[in-house]
Amino acid sequence: MSDGTEYGPASGKAYLRHLKRYVQAPVHGFVAVTPPELSKICMEELSALGVEGLTITEAGVEFRGKLSACYQANLKLRTAGRVLCRLPVFRAGAAEELFHRAVSIPWELWLNPSIPVQVEPHVEYSRIEHEGVVSETVTAAIRRRYEQLGTAPPASWREAGDPRRQRIFVRLDRNRCGISLDTTGTHLHKRGYRTRHAGAPLRETLAAALLLKCGWTGDIPLVDGMCGSGTFPIEAALLARRLPPGLARRFLFQDWPSFQDAAWNHLCRKSRESALPRCPAPVIGVDLDPEALVLARENAEKAGTAADTEWEEADFFTFRPQSRKLPPGLLVLNPPYGKRLEGGGGEMYERLGSHLRSAFRGWRAAVIAPDRSLAARLRLQPARYWNLLNGGIPIVVAMARL
Repeated sequence: MSDGTEYGPASGKAYLRHLKRYVQAPVHGFVAVTPPELSKICMEELSALGVEGLTITEAGVEFRGKLSACYQANLKLRTAGRVLCRLPVFRAGAAEELFHRAVSIPWELWLNPSIPVQVEPHVEYSRIEHEGVVSETVTAAIRRRYEQLGTAPPASWREAGDPRRQRIFVRLDRNRCGISLDTTGTHLHKRGYRTRHAGAPLRETLAAALLLKCGWTGDIPLVDGMCGSGTFPIEAALLARRLPPGLARRFLFQDWPSFQDAAWNHLCRKSRESALPRCPAPVIGVDLDPEALVLARENAEKAGTAADTEWEEADFFTFRPQSRKLPPGLLVLNPPYGKRLEGGGGEMYERLGSHLRSAFRGWRAAVIAPDRSLAARLRLQPARYWNLLNGGIPIVVAMARL
């Protein structure tokens, strides 16, 4: 919170002192937003980064640190959707109290006024019952804060054509108000390498989570038998080489007044220097569609993994790892399902299971299915089942050692 002193970007040295005192120097609370089924994997990722204060909540994985921890999380997390910065919680039993407390927040130290603000409220069990009141009150408080400083406030998202958004999440629960600032911008599954896809793609964060769930680290071969636009092989190559998934994109925090360019550049440089020069084991994508493989190669090139991935135009039912003299590894499959599946689903999954048992003996397999009944038609024994959502569509992953 502010100490009541008014200062702004035009204040020069005073502004920079307050920027360091209130934003750059303190330890803040953050949350890596992720669905419940991925939270444990995400927490393991954060723990490996040396982040402290890890707790799983309904929002994802909470952690604490300076802004550098936020930089690391955005750059390196493979399974989170976005990273939010938590501002201190305060009481707000009425709209007037919410306005008074919100106007005391030093927004000018956090927000880039050239980026439109989008306030997203959520209310539970509070005297202020209407979310619209919360949104209007916080927006008005931000505007008043800038007016007090004699500077132009950020535009409302309804008024601006800028595609960027500074999302501000306001949660009012039992008259306690928590405000969180989006630090990420575009969702983290958009790594920056996949501008085109071959229809119904698997989210990059979900592909990475599945690889981590299977314990794959790049020391054994990986085969994606129905690779489409190449998401699994590309995510596997990034993981195997220890390349952060966010190296090829930009984040919202880079436009904040507090952004420390030197610290960010150092982090990116050290990440590149510590990455492996090549994948330790083969990563192969197989698909019958030549156009899908064209997209896969394009995406691998953009991701910087073109030299680490191999592509083969073939029907998976004719593919045998022995023909490539591959030792046992991990097989991943994302067969057509949902709108892409036009009847015959049970028969196809039975054929898949038969081919897996005959051609991939000794391998580990992770096969995606639209429901448990189809996954069971694979007849993988013993199998573990993992229930997930892919773009809002329920799926099941059957995992087994063949």
